[in-house]
Amino acid sequence: MNPCPCGNFLNAQKECRCSELDIQRYKNRLSDPFLDRIDLCVVMQHVNPNDKAGLSSSDMHKQVIEVHKRVKLRGQNKFTAKLSDAEIEKYCILDSEAKGILDMAVERFALSFRAIKKIQKVSRTIADLDESEVIQKRHVLEALSYRRR
Repeated sequence: MNPCPCGNFLNAQKECRCSELDIQRYKNRLSDPFLDRIDLCVVMQHVNPNDKAGLSSSDMHKQVIEVHKRVKLRGQNKFTAKLSDAEIEKYCILDSEAKGILDMAVERFALSFRAIKKIQKVSRTIADLDESEVIQKRHVLEALSYRRR
């Protein structure tokens, strides 16, 4: 979604014409249960076409293929996003530190069951990209950083 009704709130080139109240009303239109169904929330910034930082599309594609191979080798027959609750418990194994962080987040942010499962699945994907068999603290922290603000 846009950051505000006019869409220019975070834009360095265009001026936002929305009031704070307009922005708050706009954000409040989406309910918590609806937002719980969104796996990743990332604030996009204006891109300079001359910047060549980061991975190329080809490198990203190779990384995704490697993750798919790792998932298959683990015996997982579905994409991580499509796992059932029982499959999440089987494949999304957290080390003790990661479990502690998730427990703290559940308590601090009053996370719903759906939100907890989303965090576990996003953490599993991050761990796969990191070539880690077990979900670690850093993976859970990154997954939590993708939650809505």
